[in-house]
Amino acid sequence: MSLSKQLLILITLIFLFIFSVNFFLSVGNIKSYLEVESEIHVQDTATSLGLSLSPHMVDVHDPIIRTMMNAIFDQGYYKKISLVDVDGEELVSLINTEKLDGVPQWLINIMPMQPATAVTEINSGWSISGILSVTTNPGYGYLKLYQQAKSSLKISLIIFIGAIILLLTTLRLTLKSLKNIEKQAHEISLGNFTTLNKLPWTTEVKSVGQAMNSMSLKIGNMIARLNTKVISLTENLKRDPLTQLLNQAAFDVKLKQLLASGEPGYAAFIKIDDLAHISKDKGHQIVDELLVSFAKILVEPEQGNVTSYRLYGSEFALIFADFSNDTLIEFLESLKQRITQLGLDYDLNDLVHVGIIKFERSSDFEHLAPAMIEAYEEARKIGNNAYCIKEDSIGSMNEEDWRLAIQNVIDNDKPEITFTSEAYSHTGAEPVRIMEEAFANVHNNAGIDLSIATFFSMAQEFGLEINLDKCIVGNIVSTVEQSSRIVPITINLSLPSIASTTFRTWLKSKLVNVDDPSLFVFSLSAYTAEKDLAVFADFNLFAKSLGAQVLLKRYTSDLIPVDLLKELNIDFIRLARDLTTDIAANPNKENLLEIIHEVTSLLDIRVIAEGVSHNNDFERVKQIGIYGIGR
Repeated sequence: MSLSKQLLILITLIFLFIFSVNFFLSVGNIKSYLEVESEIHVQDTATSLGLSLSPHMVDVHDPIIRTMMNAIFDQGYYKKISLVDVDGEELVSLINTEKLDGVPQWLINIMPMQPATAVTEINSGWSISGILSVTTNPGYGYLKLYQQAKSSLKISLIIFIGAIILLLTTLRLTLKSLKNIEKQAHEISLGNFTTLNKLPWTTEVKSVGQAMNSMSLKIGNMIARLNTKVISLTENLKRDPLTQLLNQAAFDVKLKQLLASGEPGYAAFIKIDDLAHISKDKGHQIVDELLVSFAKILVEPEQGNVTSYRLYGSEFALIFADFSNDTLIEFLESLKQRITQLGLDYDLNDLVHVGIIKFERSSDFEHLAPAMIEAYEEARKIGNNAYCIKEDSIGSMNEEDWRLAIQNVIDNDKPEITFTSEAYSHTGAEPVRIMEEAFANVHNNAGIDLSIATFFSMAQEFGLEINLDKCIVGNIVSTVEQSSRIVPITINLSLPSIASTTFRTWLKSKLVNVDDPSLFVFSLSAYTAEKDLAVFADFNLFAKSLGAQVLLKRYTSDLIPVDLLKELNIDFIRLARDLTTDIAANPNKENLLEIIHEVTSLLDIRVIAEGVSHNNDFERVKQIGIYGIGR
């Protein structure tokens, strides 16, 4: 019950209690007053009438006696007037048996009034000639009492209504401030650290508002500072400490992202030959200088669609996005000249060789690295500082084969659903399974397993991703319902699907009869979500309206800053595997994980780490307090 209703009820009860007591006391006092007044009045009437009758009592049968008594009695204020002689014989008796209209019987029953009777002796000379008794009619007293009660009740009701209106106005003004504070607290719980610009006028409520503002500012500033630190740590994790080029993990992520988006390009593997011999011959310091100088050559001249990486030791890489063959050759020739000049500076005629492969949407990531090394080996056969370009697409199927395979899966509704990537909570004595991931196995017409990442990428190429998502999600929902699973299941979706009104309508119809919609956790990769955060956040609200949950997978802070997580309406984030691999070798990873855990705890988002294979990494992740860990 709201505070306004509680106060309204409380004040109403207090008013009713005070009014009831006051009303009955007031009516009782009026009744007593009317009774006393009636006694005085009837006594005065008896005395005056007795004096008027006294001269006529010489003849008790004198008609003037009855006439005078009738004149008084006909006024209606009296119930009975009687006159008896000294012997007790009744001379005149006037009685009024009519009831006065306008007075309810319940009032008479609740507050009975005794009629007042006055007796006076009538003297004739020095002797008593008769006794006169006058009894009032209580109906007039009841009428007066009833009128006074109605008037008192009417005034009280007017005062009550006025008091309630005044109370409601005051409560509205006061509680409006409380509602603003409540709204602010709700926004803070969602991660929106707002402040109240207009503080309430009530002292106590104003103090609460000031405290909320202070808390909101402190938490918001703290998250902003943590986000700045996370950005710095993330950047350090992506960079090679010596050359400041991006590292192997960044290279893999970038290549996977390009494959997922369907952007064609070239990837180059570069290796400084015989680096160990150079180190032995010239020393470690010269080798470090050489590596730094070579890194500078790779990034000069700067081009937005060329990215440089240092993989391990003497191995480097380049990614050329949206490059034509002619542009690529022009770049490589220029690079070869700079490399040759660098080699001469260090008395090295044959410094490096470069192997380049072409990739496109249908390329398989697992086949790219062997293909690059193969091209590199070919370059070594060509000559000093030579390069070799392999134009053949790294894939075993052409576009038509992919289209047929995808259409076959959709038309025949036959993706094979398995559950993998189990995550466990390790807060108790025994690990507790908290989540699984639904995985779809797909095959081509020959029954050969296909890469699901490439499968989805090609489906997007043909505009079939929504139909494919419906097919896979439908099978997952049916499988979960039939197997009576109790652990939440992660279901991967594509960006076109979550943006589609048709897909949302279909999904709602699919989950409307599900016993426990919270078992279904819809997920999107951070790289995909970053392309349209507004659509992602809107879909998350829609999913929650269905009772489902939402997960952001492969999360790194360089894609989506931690201070933006509050706006995405997500329940879980699943960290990129590189963040939880070889933590001991890079203290920045542990610091980054602690900050992410701290921020997500404030935002009520649960973090899951997957693929934590090494025991040392597992213990460190567990110690940090990550919600779920998959091994």
